[in-house]
Amino acid sequence: MQVKMKLVNLGHAQSEETRMKIGNGVRMGWERCREKLKLQETCYFEWQNLIAEASRKGFVGEEEKQWDSYEILDEQLEQEWLESVEQSRKMARPKGSKRAPNSLEQRRKISEAISAKWADPARAYVAFSTENAYRDRVCTALYKYHGTPVGAERKRKRRPSSERQPRTQNPTKKKANDTDNSTGNVTESQKRRTRLRSNMPLFKDPLASSKLEMIKNIRAERAAAENKKTEAIERAKLLKAEAEKAAKALEAAATKSPLAQASLIETRNLIAKAIQSIEIGQNDSHGNGRHPSIALAELVNQAERK
Repeated sequence: MQVKMKLVNLGHAQSEETRMKIGNGVRMGWERCREKLKLQETCYFEWQNLIAEASRKGFVGEEEKQWDSYEILDEQLEQEWLESVEQSRKMARPKGSKRAPNSLEQRRKISEAISAKWADPARAYVAFSTENAYRDRVCTALYKYHGTPVGAERKRKRRPSSERQPRTQNPTKKKANDTDNSTGNVTESQKRRTRLRSNMPLFKDPLASSKLEMIKNIRAERAAAENKKTEAIERAKLLKAEAEKAAKALEAAATKSPLAQASLIETRNLIAKAIQSIEIGQNDSHGNGRHPSIALAELVNQAERK
């Protein structure tokens, strides 16, 4: 194409001899290009064959591979897997636990750890509190379902007189009851004794007094904390009411003075923060570590200053 463009741009027609020379030169160039490409392709093909032959033969000491070596290896691996599965099925499994038995030293350490765990009063208190919480939940659920408080006696529903049938007592049974009354007195006393024995606790905890004292102390601390919290919330509410009064007083001056208007906006922001801190305090959380009454006290002081 380049030769053709050059001939076009020369500006005059070429002779027949010149055209023949140009055609022969172009053909010779194409032939040389074909020979180069053919040589490159043959080198690439021989290089691929050499790599394939080397990988087939492998290194020194390795087994020489065949054209279907992949299928042969796949069949061998599948056969080995089937043999291992069959062998594991035929093997007798050991009965009982697969773990080795613990030594005497390990058993002693385990028993000491268990006894120390049960002797810990904190763990006993946690177990006691969880048991009481579960019992309270069950009792409240029963109360909601049946509509009667726990421990209250339930009155039996009497059938109407039309549905009741009169009982007829057999005279032979009456005689038997009279004879059994004498023996019944003896059996009742025996039953009372067995009931008294059954009411006796089977196990008495040696740490019961300390646990009870701990529970009382924890309840007292919780009650004191609850009282402090309620007092702080009430005080915060009073301070919020005073802050709202101060904001109302600023509203009249805010229409005339831009400084009073800015103070009113800041006061309203502080009131909103105080309401949020009261809600956080009621939800047993103090937000960023400040008590609601402290935040409201600052709010009232700023409002009075402005």
